[in-house]
Amino acid sequence: MKRSLFISILAFGLTCTKTVQVKNQENLFENCMKTFQDEAKCKEFMSSSAKDIQTEEQLREEELARLTQEQLAGLKLRKEIKDTLPGKNGNFVKEYIGEPDELKRGGDREYWIYKRPISKYDGESLPDREIIVIFRRSFVEKVDYKKP
Repeated sequence: MKRSLFISILAFGLTCTKTVQVKNQENLFENCMKTFQDEAKCKEFMSSSAKDIQTEEQLREEELARLTQEQLAGLKLRKEIKDTLPGKNGNFVKEYIGEPDELKRGGDREYWIYKRPISKYDGESLPDREIIVIFRRSFVEKVDYKKP
């Protein structure tokens, strides 16, 4: 009974922490202590949730560190993508650069956002932060990017 009560409270606490954006581990630990008043349980919770608090930038740096030289060399050039995709349909884009990481819609446009490394400026540069393929009426209207 006691264990199931703790698990349900911990699950509720986890859902609450996901709705509130936590900037660092100290704040998360303080919130846990306010909620549960059990230091051992909060330390256990902190060790399991360290990955959840990483910023988008930290996650990107880890992903870039895991890329091998061959994978970096295999990335498409930004200019190729910007020259090839306009006027093409979604099936061509999926074949050319893969499934998008995020999909947004606004008005008569659809935005396919690629956050994983798929392109770079030239052979020596770092991969772009983001590639955004903008569709209008099922065809690529424009390709935007965010520099590294």
